[in-house]
Amino acid sequence: MMERPICHLQSINGDLLTDIMSRVDGSALASVASTCSELRGIARDQSLWKKLCHSRWPSTALAEAEHLIAGSVHGCFDKFYSDARPLVLYDEVANANPLKLLECAELNPRTSPSDLLSLIDVYYKNKCVLSRISDGIPEAVDIFKHGLVDSSWEMIADERQKWFLNYPFKLELMDLEDDDDDDDEALASPISSLNEAGKSRENLCKKLIEDLRLSWILVDKKTGKAVNLSSWKPLSVQKSWPYHATYVMQFGCVLPVEESLLPQKLARFIVTTRFKMTEREECLKWREIRMRIENIEGAHVNGRSSLMILNKALYSQRSTNQFIVEEGLRKYEKQKREMMRRRESREALANRLFTLIEITVFVILYVSLRLLV
Repeated sequence: MMERPICHLQSINGDLLTDIMSRVDGSALASVASTCSELRGIARDQSLWKKLCHSRWPSTALAEAEHLIAGSVHGCFDKFYSDARPLVLYDEVANANPLKLLECAELNPRTSPSDLLSLIDVYYKNKCVLSRISDGIPEAVDIFKHGLVDSSWEMIADERQKWFLNYPFKLELMDLEDDDDDDDEALASPISSLNEAGKSRENLCKKLIEDLRLSWILVDKKTGKAVNLSSWKPLSVQKSWPYHATYVMQFGCVLPVEESLLPQKLARFIVTTRFKMTEREECLKWREIRMRIENIEGAHVNGRSSLMILNKALYSQRSTNQFIVEEGLRKYEKQKREMMRRRESREALANRLFTLIEITVFVILYVSLRLLV
């Protein structure tokens, strides 16, 4: 019979072990916690997880975010890390199970815009170049503090609340106008000369895909639950015309939802960034960062459905394997193209049938008229 291994760490100084643990990543720290009781206590030290969170997402070091994570009744830094580190996974097979879709349908159906907190971090060449916090949804008014009559979504008195619930949802971190002053043009001129050739533009876009990363963590302040709605790596990048040296890049994820929310049963989070890049100081001048939700056909989802979808995302299936996440997104794109192809085929068939019916009616009328004459 094999004896259970014993961990002999009593003789090692606790400060030394803590120092060693502070040098490992989150996955290793979580694995260490499951080895033995001596290491478990050290591996659960919130100061270690706090350091990891601050290192990976500098926005968590901002006062409001740090206070929320550390003071939440429902969580702390290790729980936040375990929620925010993996990315939302689109698994076509697993998501086809209707019971799985209904598991979290009623977990917190009344999420309010003021309950949500967004932590956004942007990285260029492994360095964080932008960290921001967006508290709530700026375009929305708290629809639960006032305005509901008889617990009904339909009877809302305030016009601005009605506008948010029924119009396309968007969450803007920033939306700045492009300036055309001389200083800005001078800084952008090296990029402009590089982009004169189409090949150079293509190479620069590939370079931006390799160098830029984005994290958009959504936090429910009431429950302490968090989810990263970004794909981490860019999904696409293109030059924005007619703006000078301006690029548009998209990130995002795909989430299965009930048919009652979206008939196509799939929602896509799209994070759009627009920025200018200067080669001289490798400076990124941010113009726009916003998030929206679309269905599989590309139509924007309204505020009413978006609140429910955001709540579902907090309890979604996730993975820390970037390859699996990217494979899921590729499957989604393939499924989307196949669905669009079928729709186009149906529309083409319908057009042919209508044309045939019109010709048949015309021939019948023509023959009838000839017989009458």
